[in-house]
Amino acid sequence: MVISNIYKEMCDIMSQNPNSDFNFEANQLIEFVLGKKRIELLHTDVSDKDYEKLISLSKKRLEGYPLQYIIGKWYFFDLELSVGEGVLIPRQDTETVCEAAFEQINKLVAPAVLDLCSGSGCIALAIKKYCPHSSVVAIEKSEQAYKYLEQNIENTGIKILPMQADILRFDDNIEEESFDVIISNPPYIDPSIKGELQKEVLYEPEMALFANDKGLYFYRFIAKYYRKALKDKGFLIFEYGFDQQKQVKDILIAEGYKVIKEIIDLSENPRGIIVQKI
Repeated sequence: MVISNIYKEMCDIMSQNPNSDFNFEANQLIEFVLGKKRIELLHTDVSDKDYEKLISLSKKRLEGYPLQYIIGKWYFFDLELSVGEGVLIPRQDTETVCEAAFEQINKLVAPAVLDLCSGSGCIALAIKKYCPHSSVVAIEKSEQAYKYLEQNIENTGIKILPMQADILRFDDNIEEESFDVIISNPPYIDPSIKGELQKEVLYEPEMALFANDKGLYFYRFIAKYYRKALKDKGFLIFEYGFDQQKQVKDILIAEGYKVIKEIIDLSENPRGIIVQKI
């Protein structure tokens, strides 16, 4: 079978999924299965076995199974991170929050940074790479996600300290005023809208997606109970859902923080906030 015909068949299958960028994804799957880009395979015959695998994976994408889980990796900035079932997939919106965090962190001298709900470690690893003078601790509860966190530390060679712990039970274990920056992309989706989400999202771990109190529970908890872990004039940085800007801001102000920056993503939606302990 020639690759051009296979590519067209794959696109025809995945185009039935409205959430699929089928041209891009077909190319990604071809490179994943055959080890080369499609343009390098124009004059190569594809075996029946590889053809069947490509079609099978295309049908899996049609069902909504995430491309990132199929290929087992995804990029966050220029970091190639391992991902799979049980860990949240890194997203470009989070890169936007990180870029604002880099700017703030790089103003500090040898800052100590704490990443809560670290997942794959994408935020913690990016901070250490782009703010190399920082020291970074990454906390993650999920056993499955923590394995990816450890694997990504090993694969990237970036030195951060991972800890497997429940952040809702770990606050008393942290020495007071020990961090210059605390950053988190916590679970923030209201469970009541679960039925409205794209089917791709529902393959990701529920504990990384949903939070009680209309998605605000972790913001309230972290703002209150991790405040003591921040040094005087330390910074708290959150990512949040595009429709949670006012609620999260109000929570932070009520807990005694001053707003430094509100972060807008590439779609011009509110996406995060930087506040300072006062």
